[in-house]
Amino acid sequence: MTGPRVFESLDAEWALVCAGAGRAEMVLGWLREGGVLAEAHGLVELLAELECRDRARGRVHSDRWMRVLLAGTAGDDVGAQLAARVVVQAMLPGAVRMTQRLRAFDETGQAVVACLYQVVRRYPLWRRGGVAATLLLETLHMASRELRAESETDAVPWHPVLESAAVPGKQAADDPTETVWRTALRRQATEAGLLRADEVPDGARGELVELLVWAVAAGLLGVVRARVIADESRDGAREIAERAGVSAVTWRQRRSRTVRQLRPIADRWTQAA
Repeated sequence: MTGPRVFESLDAEWALVCAGAGRAEMVLGWLREGGVLAEAHGLVELLAELECRDRARGRVHSDRWMRVLLAGTAGDDVGAQLAARVVVQAMLPGAVRMTQRLRAFDETGQAVVACLYQVVRRYPLWRRGGVAATLLLETLHMASRELRAESETDAVPWHPVLESAAVPGKQAADDPTETVWRTALRRQATEAGLLRADEVPDGARGELVELLVWAVAAGLLGVVRARVIADESRDGAREIAERAGVSAVTWRQRRSRTVRQLRPIADRWTQAA
């Protein structure tokens, strides 16, 4: 798994957890007692099997097995630590995405993982809604507040629009990390003049706007130039050409130069992610 060193360390630790005698049997026993049947013989295979069933059966299956393990995380004994570690490992892909959105610094990854552990160990089983999404949402909420307290620039602020997803009885968004990032992206892009006030960045244009926001913040592209590129992607070549008083052919040549300018920036953006 790529990402900050904390995630590499967790992967290495997970290999040791999986190698421990009797641990897979212990987890399988909990799941079977909770009515979740599995045929895997190791923890790695077990998580892969559960993930495969989640994709086939949806959130109901995910909620079921996660609740079984979360019920066993209370306390400090070996069983509680193992149950929490399995849930944390299952949530790592979401934690990696969250770290990338909050800025992929190693310190940020450490904060996200620490918050994820806290959320897992004290998850309220009475709460309805998607377990995995709620775990991510609560982790995002906690990590964002802690990072904002430590630094005025690194953390993505918490957005009140998501509060309803964190209220007991409400269904959390399927991907709260993506939701909060889209909210932040729209605000940043609108403030920079890359979006109209009522415009929602999605699809290919949304990806371009995200690239432009990152490029401006990284100092790789001037905001004026970014606005021109954003306008080009929103309006057709003919309309842009008419406003600029040039031919459509000339404008398409300008767009070709824009593509050449953005290509190395896009490469750096991809590497940063």
